[in-house]
Amino acid sequence: MIIQSLVRYYDILAGDPTVKIPEPGYSLADISFALVISRDGKLKNILDLRSDDKRKTPKEMETPYQKSRAVGIVPYFVSDNAKYIFGIEKVSNGEKKKTAAEIVKILEESDGEKIVVTKRSLDCFSRCRALHHILMDALDDSDVHSFLAFLDSWKPESSLQDPKLSEFKDLILDGGLFVFDIGGRYIHENPVVHQAWDEYYVNGRGLEQTEIAQCLVTGKMAPIAGTHQKIKRVLGAQPAGANLVSFNDGAFWSYGKNDNKQALNAPVSELAMFKYTTALNHLLKRDSKNRIQIGDTSTVFWADTTKKNCENLAHFLIDPVEDEEEADPNSEGSLRQQDRGTRQLVNDILQKVKTGKYLEEKDLGVDPNTTNFYILGLSPNNARLAVRYWHQDNFGNFITRLARHHLDMEIDRDNRGAQYISMYRLLRETVPQSSTDKAASPLLGGLLMRSILDDTPYPVPMYNAIVNRVKVERSINYARAGFIKACLIRMARARGKHEEDMITVSLNEKSTDVPYRLGRLFAVLEKAQSDSNKDLKSTINSKYFSSASTTPAVVFPVLLKLAQHHIAKSDWGFKSNQWIEEVVSGIDEFPAFLNLEDQGKFMLGYYHQRKAFFKKKEASEDNKEDKK
Repeated sequence: MIIQSLVRYYDILAGDPTVKIPEPGYSLADISFALVISRDGKLKNILDLRSDDKRKTPKEMETPYQKSRAVGIVPYFVSDNAKYIFGIEKVSNGEKKKTAAEIVKILEESDGEKIVVTKRSLDCFSRCRALHHILMDALDDSDVHSFLAFLDSWKPESSLQDPKLSEFKDLILDGGLFVFDIGGRYIHENPVVHQAWDEYYVNGRGLEQTEIAQCLVTGKMAPIAGTHQKIKRVLGAQPAGANLVSFNDGAFWSYGKNDNKQALNAPVSELAMFKYTTALNHLLKRDSKNRIQIGDTSTVFWADTTKKNCENLAHFLIDPVEDEEEADPNSEGSLRQQDRGTRQLVNDILQKVKTGKYLEEKDLGVDPNTTNFYILGLSPNNARLAVRYWHQDNFGNFITRLARHHLDMEIDRDNRGAQYISMYRLLRETVPQSSTDKAASPLLGGLLMRSILDDTPYPVPMYNAIVNRVKVERSINYARAGFIKACLIRMARARGKHEEDMITVSLNEKSTDVPYRLGRLFAVLEKAQSDSNKDLKSTINSKYFSSASTTPAVVFPVLLKLAQHHIAKSDWGFKSNQWIEEVVSGIDEFPAFLNLEDQGKFMLGYYHQRKAFFKKKEASEDNKEDKK
């Protein structure tokens, strides 16, 4: 289903004139340098095409199809790297040492590395030159003649004698692809060269020689792809890319589908393979608005439509980043300010879901029932990619479940807190503040996303981690409180009881839940202490919070006695007494122990009561200002 959906999405993109996506026979390549060739076939200059920023990002160009390379020698047409174009390579002394028989000539040697010509680099160069002669010998074009003259005159063994190559050797030998500039035009954009490649590829000579079989994606008889194109830019995967589909060990092969037939274990046609890998690489592009990073999982999403407004809405609901504090540094392009229109649309959608109304096309911009939506989470696994989660549904159900997540997370907060909490922020809350490594457990991101998409209880390990962080750090912010509230709501919902009605956004004075009231009581006792002495550097929170939330029967009798001393010193002691009496009136006895769920209720009650005090203080100050 994943590959079929991606093939279908490629066809949608190919039919959208506003989208730049390569046709069969071509691919988008990261080009680092342009080799300027003179009319007489000499290397005239080397141009650095990378961006000027610190990252030195290569320039994306559409080139003739570049099949993923593994062990074999596979030259690319009119665009390749130094080993294929110049026949040389750089090796470091720390790498596996090449034997004397492998090295043909050492061109330069310095501390830690050397530039060499090897038997393999010579094979790469000769195969590259042969490919271009096959495709270009019959072409009557001056640019082509200059290009072939360059290849024919180049001698790998004397490469560093060329002044331009010697000047740029350190840059170009560190990796990267080249294109060729002849007469002010890239040769891969020359119409004559373009036509020659099209004929070569369409006739099947640009494809691997493989069997004709039924494609499991299209159901048609077609040439089967021997290997699949690598998927790039999955965080943590190999820079050259990783495979989503791969059979390279006998243990994974079906009977008789071995050696050169391993592709028949899961036969995918060359065309279907091209479409799904191209679509997935398009979704994972650096500037893609269809990707986000959730922990170690690179997540992409798309809809079966050319309308982008639905994908923009989904992006906001999945990753509502509003300020720099909320931004995941690994999520490219995630830092953004949402316009008022999008925020108002989200608020309207949440209100509809909250009141049980159905979402309509006028709300979402597409038909919520017939437009399919997909979300795919990929994480690195050596040279392969692991599917962390895969979800498909109609767009209406997808948005409804995301909306329920944000409604469950809704919590009383001050104006400084973001209205919608991102998943990156939630995952970050599981990590100790003192930790230098801010990365959350790799498993939590996938578990969290699945619980949101399936509308099921949130992952217990994540709930436990955040509750423990609150106990250890004795601090609960709006993000932690919101997640604890959401977990409690979904636990209650899963039990089929109406307990969730008592788990509210702000303080619920009517709640008779004992752990919740104990949390409120702790906040009242803490305020009584701070009212008695404004200069206190620490309160009962620093000494008793963890034990009070775990073993209240041991701690609260001590705290209540201590509170009487604080009340006696405070000008507002009578008010503290009233609050204590009101909260304690709903507690028959202090429990000996609170389990993790009850500890969450304790923390939620503590957070709500503190927020209520803060709002009363703000209201009192506003009244004073009005009287002035």
